[in-house]
Amino acid sequence: MHLHSLFLHYLTIWKPLGYILAFFGMVFEGDGALFTIAFLTAEGFFDAGDMLIVVFLSVIFGDMLWYFVGRNYMVFFPRITRWVDRFAKPFDRHLLRNPTRTLLFTKFVYGAHHAVLIRAGMSKMDFRKFIKSDLISIVVWVAVIGGLGYFSSVSLAYEKKYLRYAEISLLIALVLFFVAEHYIKKFSQKELR
Repeated sequence: MHLHSLFLHYLTIWKPLGYILAFFGMVFEGDGALFTIAFLTAEGFFDAGDMLIVVFLSVIFGDMLWYFVGRNYMVFFPRITRWVDRFAKPFDRHLLRNPTRTLLFTKFVYGAHHAVLIRAGMSKMDFRKFIKSDLISIVVWVAVIGGLGYFSSVSLAYEKKYLRYAEISLLIALVLFFVAEHYIKKFSQKELR
């Protein structure tokens, strides 16, 4: 049963729109998009099986896209290259020695993951090695962040009689998620030094 909603009911009018938005949200955003998608899936806006397929395909597509941007096109974007150097350079040694752990770890470091994917392409990392490492990190990341989003909706189910709108409960869950992510990012940056 859906919570009352200010604008989310439009997703139920034409469901493919929600899946399309989810696909592009996952390609370009990541954590917040996955958390939101999982939350809304738990609320019944999407079919869990269909959305899981969309999420995995979009994350694989997006990660490959960023990898190939780094591999083929970074010479055309010096500003972006500087941004990638700034965020991904601390991970260079780790990326070469243990790509699976590095790709997994940076999936949880907001703002660093796309830079590391581009950096993997810039460093001409073997594509098969990249995709094998990336698939492992995708499965773990989707399980953790998707699980947090999904189960935060379930935990707020007890509070639904006090919350009138789905957007408000989603906002509360997202704020808590981003606060936790901020502290995890601070802790992880200390560990890299």
